[in-house]
Amino acid sequence: MSKRVLVIDDEEMVLNTIKLILGDMGYNVTTHQDPLKGMNEAIHNSFDLIITDLRMPKKNGAEITEEIMRVKPDARILILTAHPTDPFAKKALEAGALSLVKKPFEIGKILDFLK
Repeated sequence: MSKRVLVIDDEEMVLNTIKLILGDMGYNVTTHQDPLKGMNEAIHNSFDLIITDLRMPKKNGAEITEEIMRVKPDARILILTAHPTDPFAKKALEAGALSLVKKPFEIGKILDFLK
């Protein structure tokens, strides 16, 4: 069975790019442009890796990480951000995110967390 990845980002281009690349490599990729729907998907389903953008409307990546980790403390979450010094980035890491991946991202860094 292929590994399941959830990607939450308000930018459709980012979602499509990650889904295309990881999908071509055999991963089962679910995407959500709405952060609230993505967070609910993460809470109610199992994923090997959750990737979320840091800055989004409605809910930021730190808040999403906090909510998911409260319900699923073993969740593996990566934060995508163009602003690694953003205070929310530190909050996301403190909440339990594994690491930050800077935008524009290198797919190799994401693949390292899927191994």
